[in-house]
Amino acid sequence: MKNKFLKGAHLSERKFKEILKLFSEDLTATQIANISGVSRVTINSYLKKIRLQIVKYCESLQPESTPNAATWLQRSHSHTDAHETAIAVKADVDRIIKPVIFGIYKQDNKVFTEILPDVSRSMIQAIARGRSVLETVGSTERIRRFQGVVDLGQYRLYHLGNGHHDADAGKALLDDVDGFWGLTKHRLAKFKGLNRNTAYLHLKECEFRYNYRNDDLYNVLMNLLKTFPLNLS
Repeated sequence: MKNKFLKGAHLSERKFKEILKLFSEDLTATQIANISGVSRVTINSYLKKIRLQIVKYCESLQPESTPNAATWLQRSHSHTDAHETAIAVKADVDRIIKPVIFGIYKQDNKVFTEILPDVSRSMIQAIARGRSVLETVGSTERIRRFQGVVDLGQYRLYHLGNGHHDADAGKALLDDVDGFWGLTKHRLAKFKGLNRNTAYLHLKECEFRYNYRNDDLYNVLMNLLKTFPLNLS
């Protein structure tokens, strides 16, 4: 069936556009399945492919990462156990195996995020106490890139104060960090027991949604998938 957005699709282009529209409105997979009449299994498969394309797009825009910082796509292929490592959010904090920690920074009027696998909860807490521990482990320069760091397991944002010296610019930057975390916290609260790769997919989706919050997200997605169609294979 011909579908310029989805190679090898068994759905019509019209039905896929309907699914994409519902996704852009931030409905859950269950809601999309019920409205579209497409099975939940198929919807989950398509939504994952859409999110993977969003990840690739967001990472293509991201300023150069710190040395030795691999993209999520590279890490996911080199660490096969990443798919199996569960994380928890605040409601399930006692079941956390290892917290997921990510940094937030703003550049060129866009907010970017980066998973920090080598930053521990104790290190973040040290930031709030004055960062003395960070200097002993040589992570200070890397952490200085971020205006905020989030411990996803505790659902807690730590402001780092790494911004403009200008008060107005600093406030705008802080507003964006808080605004992004507010959106992310609200969206991720709908999911529990996410594995690490799924958490990252949703994190980058939040980044994408926040950066295009003033645009018609459906049209943005349409243009993205016209340029980079999904592939079922």
